[in-house]
Amino acid sequence: ELYGFYQAKQAIKREDCCYLVEGQLDVIQLVQSGIENVVASGGTALTYPQVRLIHRFTENVTILYDGDSAGIKASLRGIDMILAEGLSVRVISLPENDDPDSFIKNNRISDVIDYFDNNQVDFITFKANLLLKDAGNDPIKKADVVKNIVSSIAVIPDAIYRSTYIKECASLLEVSEQSIIYTINNIISKEVLKT
Repeated sequence: ELYGFYQAKQAIKREDCCYLVEGQLDVIQLVQSGIENVVASGGTALTYPQVRLIHRFTENVTILYDGDSAGIKASLRGIDMILAEGLSVRVISLPENDDPDSFIKNNRISDVIDYFDNNQVDFITFKANLLLKDAGNDPIKKADVVKNIVSSIAVIPDAIYRSTYIKECASLLEVSEQSIIYTINNIISKEVLKT
């Protein structure tokens, strides 16, 4: 189950967005600050049934995990699960030593809302910013970053959304759309053969 879902479902429907956080304290702090469309996945263990439950009320999920390495890894795992269920996913990166609970305690709610509004990025931008730091100028590592992002695009079930993300990925990472499409088709073909 998703912590806080019963209380949040009407706000999720009303706002047409669900903030997904890691812990119960994060939910409590956000709700007490007036942000009610929030649920917790219970640590880093997001599951497909949890994503499907959210999908009953909205098509938009914003991941708001901790700024530490465990939170970042959980964000990366959650992105593909959310995309595979046909939802739109955005990510808000908090400062490194913050989680939603501490971030709200240390800032005015108006500043928190501004931060959320101004720091939401789509999954391609999030992954690119995160993974390109380590790649530097190494072309092999950059190619691995592109493959990582393309593998996320490949799980998107809707062809039109997939096409839009292909264009964005090609533009952002300076890779041809044709090579991305070719790679995605290979990934999808391999998945079909597995079943």
